[in-house]
Amino acid sequence: MPVGNDIQDRIARYIDDAIALEASGITGLKDMISEATDPQDAAMFQQHLTETERQKDRLEARLKALGGTHSGIKDVMNKIGMAATDLLHGGKDAGDKATRNLIQAYAVENLEVAMYESLFAAATEAGDAETATLAKEIQAEEEKTAKLLFPRISPLARKAVIEGVQT
Repeated sequence: MPVGNDIQDRIARYIDDAIALEASGITGLKDMISEATDPQDAAMFQQHLTETERQKDRLEARLKALGGTHSGIKDVMNKIGMAATDLLHGGKDAGDKATRNLIQAYAVENLEVAMYESLFAAATEAGDAETATLAKEIQAEEEKTAKLLFPRISPLARKAVIEGVQT
């Protein structure tokens, strides 16, 4: 997507960034589902995967309606970053990985909340009510997920320590 300076280009770039982040989230959530040590966490990640796929589709439709196209290069860069993070955490046991995944998912959800706040503000300033509404709707979904994730971190970390010491 060419970088322009008009407001429509800026809104399209913000949406494209959101699409790229959601795309990397889809990849990450698939890994988190397979690495979950608790069925409740796996189910939560699966539900959010479905929601994230819908969010990405809605964003792509909005970008297309604005005449923009998604730049796949951002998806590749995000996947490289996620792979590097996984390499840094090599050698961890299943409990540590599951705990790390909850922490990472919580951090990403809060990043997305802030990103959608930015998109909302930009779209509102541009007079793009449809994009502003979409941003607030998705932001509310991300906030809800973050609130579900946070209370799972501490119990899973405790369980990982207890099980790790016993083995």
